[in-house]
Amino acid sequence: ADGLYRGPSRGHVDEERARLIGLPRGYGYGASMGAGVLDYVAAWAGPEGFIRHSRIQYRFPPFEGDLTLVDGTVVDTRHDETLGRDVVTVEVVMTTQDGAVMAKGPVEVELP
Repeated sequence: ADGLYRGPSRGHVDEERARLIGLPRGYGYGASMGAGVLDYVAAWAGPEGFIRHSRIQYRFPPFEGDLTLVDGTVVDTRHDETLGRDVVTVEVVMTTQDGAVMAKGPVEVELP
């Protein structure tokens, strides 16, 4: 079994198997959701930014065919004397087209 098409994770790509565990259709991986959030924040921070820490909570599966929207708000800024850099906290929310919150949480970013 390869783990995706023939194995325990095949509900991700097989609608029939997804329904066996109570989901209406295929769904994405949490790790991909986390990567999407980090990519969003890294693009915002630019090439000199550095992601220090994230605490993203996965709350709703990303279903096949749904739209994924990512939004972030800077909720804290401070200067880290040890680093000699500014550090910001971005509160990120990932939602579907219907407003269901798929993932959310803070991401700390060092800025030049």
